[in-house]
Amino acid sequence: MPDQILSTTDLVARLRENPVGFVRQGYEQGLNVSRWLEEVSPSEKGDLSAFERVLEAMDIRTRSDPAGGYWASNAGEAFKPTDPVRRVLLTEFFARTWRKVSYGGGRRDIYLSDDYAPGTAPRPWTDAATRLSQDVQPAIPLSELVSITTPITGTLYRSLYLTYDAAQLRMFRVGESANIPIATITSSPRTIQIHKYGRGLRASYEALRQMTVDLLAFHISWMAVQSEVDKVAAVLDVLVNGDGNSGTAATNYNQSTLDSLATPGTLSIKAWLSFKKKWVNPYFVTTTLMQEAVATQLELLNLGTANVMLMTLDGNDVTGSLRKINRTSDAVGYGWDSNAPSLTIVGWDNRRAIEQVTEIGADIQEMAQNIENQTQVITMTETSGFAILDPNANKTLSINA
Repeated sequence: MPDQILSTTDLVARLRENPVGFVRQGYEQGLNVSRWLEEVSPSEKGDLSAFERVLEAMDIRTRSDPAGGYWASNAGEAFKPTDPVRRVLLTEFFARTWRKVSYGGGRRDIYLSDDYAPGTAPRPWTDAATRLSQDVQPAIPLSELVSITTPITGTLYRSLYLTYDAAQLRMFRVGESANIPIATITSSPRTIQIHKYGRGLRASYEALRQMTVDLLAFHISWMAVQSEVDKVAAVLDVLVNGDGNSGTAATNYNQSTLDSLATPGTLSIKAWLSFKKKWVNPYFVTTTLMQEAVATQLELLNLGTANVMLMTLDGNDVTGSLRKINRTSDAVGYGWDSNAPSLTIVGWDNRRAIEQVTEIGADIQEMAQNIENQTQVITMTETSGFAILDPNANKTLSINA
C-alpha cells in the first residue's frame, strides 16, 4: 500500500520527478501502471480513473472524435527520450489496449478498458466507447475455452484437482454417526509448462510522425488478437494430449464404436448424438472445436430418412412426447480451427476443463530505437500456461475410425 494518498496534481508531480522509478514501485508489488496509479490516487465514484486523470492533466488524448472537434495525440510522443513521462504513460496506454483483447473478452473491466463511469460523457483522455474496444477480439475468444485464470509468482506451477476414493465417488446418504464422503485436493506430480506470448511492431520515424495514438493502438490490438490465436492452439493441444500429467489426456471415442453403420471420415447423426451423451452427470459438453471440413459436416447433418424422430413430435394421445432432463447442452458451442486434429471433434465442459495460469508481473512492454535504419520497435509480452482442471471434462470423437 502507498504511504500517502496523492491528489491528481501531486501524482503528476511525482511522475514528472522520476517517472520510471515511481511506476517501478508498482511493478515490484505486481501492479501495472494503471492499477498502481489508482492505489496511490483512488478515484471518486463517477470520476475518471487515476490513469485517465493523469492523461487529462498532461493533455494526452488517446482517441479522436471528428464530430467533437478533437483528435488523438501523435503516436511519436510515446518514443521521445526527452519526455520520459509521456513515454511511460503512452506505453501503459498501449499495454491497456493489449490487455483489453487478452482479458477483456468484450466485457467491461475496470482498469482494463472502459474506465469512465456509465452515463458520463466519454472524453478524449479515455479509451472507452470506441470501435477498437468493442469489435477487436479473436474469432474464438479464449474465454470460451478457459474455466478459471490463476495468477502465480514464478514460472513453476503444479495444478490442483479433486480426487475421490472409489467407494466415495458419489455422495451417498450419510447415516447417523457415519463418515462423510471426502474429496481431496491433490497437486499434480509434474509442473505445468509456462510459455511467453507476445508480438513486436516496428515503425519508421516518418510513420510515427503521421500516426495518431488511437491508430497505433488499433494495430497493437490486432497484435494481441494473434497472440490469443496462439493461446487457443495451446489450449487445444492440452485438451487433446493433456498437460503432461498422467490421466489428463482426453478420452477418445471412435465413430465406428458409436455407430457401426457410419462411413469412415463422414460424421453421422447417431455418432454425434452418442458423443454428446458421453459426458455423465454432473458434466455436459458445452463447447467443441474441429477443422473446417468437419464443422461443415456438423452443420449439414440430417436424419437420412423421411421419418421424424419421436423427440421432435408434439404430445398427442397416440405417441405421447419426450422431455429431456439431462443437460447435454443442445446449444453446443462449436468452432473451426486449423490447429484441431484432423477428422476429430474436440469437446469439453468449459466450466471444468481448462485452467489458465498467468505469471504476475510478467507482462512486459518495451520500446527500442534503432538509429541505423531510423525505426522504433514496441513489444508486448505475457507469460501463461494451461492445465487440465478435471480429466472428466474433455473428450474427443474420431470420425475416421
